[in-house]
Amino acid sequence: MKTRFFFLMLLAVQVASAQTTTAPAQLTELIIKALDNYPKLKEANEYVSLSEAKKDLAYGAYMPVISGDANYRYGKPTPSISFPIAPGINKEIQFFPANNFDAGLKVQQPIWDFGRTGASIQKAKSDIATSKDNLESAKNTLAYQVAQVYFGIVFLNKSLDVQQEQIKLLEANEKLISDKIKNGDGLKFDLLSTQVKKNSAQNRLIDLQTQLKKQYDLLNMVTANSTYDYITAKEADGSLFKADVVSADNNLDLKVLNDKLATSTWDVKIAKRGWLPQMVANFSAGYKNGFVPEINKLLFNYNAGVGLNIPIFSSARPNFQTKIAKINLQASTYALEAQKLSLNKDIAQAKNDVEATQSKLKNYELQIEQANEAVSLANSRYRGGVITTLELLTAQTNMQDAQLGKIQLEYNLLLSKLDLNRIGGTKFW
Repeated sequence: MKTRFFFLMLLAVQVASAQTTTAPAQLTELIIKALDNYPKLKEANEYVSLSEAKKDLAYGAYMPVISGDANYRYGKPTPSISFPIAPGINKEIQFFPANNFDAGLKVQQPIWDFGRTGASIQKAKSDIATSKDNLESAKNTLAYQVAQVYFGIVFLNKSLDVQQEQIKLLEANEKLISDKIKNGDGLKFDLLSTQVKKNSAQNRLIDLQTQLKKQYDLLNMVTANSTYDYITAKEADGSLFKADVVSADNNLDLKVLNDKLATSTWDVKIAKRGWLPQMVANFSAGYKNGFVPEINKLLFNYNAGVGLNIPIFSSARPNFQTKIAKINLQASTYALEAQKLSLNKDIAQAKNDVEATQSKLKNYELQIEQANEAVSLANSRYRGGVITTLELLTAQTNMQDAQLGKIQLEYNLLLSKLDLNRIGGTKFW
């Protein structure tokens, strides 16, 4: 019984794995190449490094400050006292030399700043999170742009195939009508009408070829490719992108705004700590003169102590800084709420577009069936001499126009799904 249960579980896992749809290998390769090549991502990555350097700088407030000083000062008058040491003999004692030398090493070690440095470090960490989420958001946007262009090229190639088939059909009909005119069975009106349709179809073909080249130009810009024919896929699997399970919970722009909100919160805490004191240990050692009684002799000296710096009237104006930080915090809160509303609206609209396009596709599938049936009837009636060549041609053209319309709708449906998954922060590559 246990063996049977294990076998059924294994089979279920295999079936689920088989149903998992993955991105086309060429699309994944192009996305990875774009992520490695695009300068905007390299710029965003540098901002991550900058934020990490700022965090290291914030930690530096815990470190001692060591400096070396060397000073010379000449001063006059030099106070002195004259003492009699023998009858008629006086000795003069100077308290300060005229030439003052002082050279030494000074160390200041912060002991306690009541959480000010800790708050600065937390803000720096929040800035790192913002930079990283900005980088991920840029990667997400770029990946979906590459996917949009990739699938656009696939659908353009499909449209080109249909358009070229239409031109071949028009050329065949043009030859047929020309032969009939030579035999006295055709009308020049039919020939002219066919030629007009062929010229129009050729112009549409040129437009499609131009759009295809523009799409390749855009893709080459981000991937550093240089050719115009390397997309080999013939079909686009839209099942890769789901539309019903997308929400704004994993949206990367929201993550960035949440990071900024956290940063604004730490700004408020830092500003409030502007009134708090700071305790510092001081130590210095070196050589200087001026020690009585041999005031001109350089002697080794040192001193150590602890100081407490208490802000009373600060030019930094902590009250104003706190007020500004609170305003920024409130503004960040409103920006986050506005972004949520906008994202929910975008998701709802994109889902409506998906539903509407799916309904239109059903109509186009019915239209293609009807157009195929109309072509079959037109062929039978044409062979029976009931309709003209131009009427047959119209039926054939209508069928191909329906095929082109379906291809465009399929692309629009995929674009709506792409937009939905981009908003939802879905990683498919």
